[in-house]
Amino acid sequence: MNDEELREKTLQQYRLLMRNVRARFEIVDKLKLSPTSDYAELETAAFHLRKSIEGVAFGCLVAMENGLKSVPRDAVGQWNADKIFSKVAKRAPVIFPFAISRENPPSEAVDVQHHMVKNESDNLSVDQVRVIYRRTHRWLHEMNPYIPITVDKFDKHRMDLLRDIVSVWSWLLHHFILAGGEVFLTVLKTEDGDIEVSSASANTAKA
Repeated sequence: MNDEELREKTLQQYRLLMRNVRARFEIVDKLKLSPTSDYAELETAAFHLRKSIEGVAFGCLVAMENGLKSVPRDAVGQWNADKIFSKVAKRAPVIFPFAISRENPPSEAVDVQHHMVKNESDNLSVDQVRVIYRRTHRWLHEMNPYIPITVDKFDKHRMDLLRDIVSVWSWLLHHFILAGGEVFLTVLKTEDGDIEVSSASANTAKA
């Protein structure tokens, strides 16, 4: 498989992963969560948040394959996002999505329609995402009547989840991931409600 074929294959893989992430957040949005949402609604949202983060972890591996032409052997066949991220974090530079925002290009820029800049305020680090992923584990099992939870603790878990959902969506809404000079650019929801995922290499974009 030549570089062009690999780029196209991995682009399709990354696009599918991001479509699934978008679909999961749409399901969560339909739940209309609030500080009074019940357990069944919250565990449904946590399930989709957890799966979305797993999609991001797989996306990191796809980006590695695209840019570095290899994937860590011990990450292949791994489903646990925390374990995948632990492999990702050991690499320098870290191959991980970074939030971006669109701005008007500088006046001196020629033939530039979209000017992307890093969005530090919405960005999440590998460690932050790993913590969020671990928090979703709270909702994996049914409430155990022999291990009661206080109202205050339940309320805290609920508010943590509501914040985590917003944080992850804001982080992924507009993002890029870079590996070896190869980039995937993603807009999970455009102004028209579509999803855009493209690749770029040596400043040449591919739809």
